[in-house]
Amino acid sequence: MSDLEQDQLLERFIALARTDDDLRDEIKSALNQDEVISIAERHGFAVDSLAILRKWSQHTDFSKPTWMGWFDE
Repeated sequence: MSDLEQDQLLERFIALARTDDDLRDEIKSALNQDEVISIAERHGFAVDSLAILRKWSQHTDFSKPTWMGWFDE
């Protein structure tokens, strides 16, 4: 799968998490990216760690407590 496809898959997973409170809470309680990848896989998203790293590097406000800045809270 190309980087672009991985990035799009991750964006779809994040969009789902933004509409699903239980999923969002599960992601926010994850201790590391491996747990997030596992959560994504359980929901049918085969996301790799490089896609998460690329998304993380786009996020500049690291003072927010939400996972990788995915959620505006």
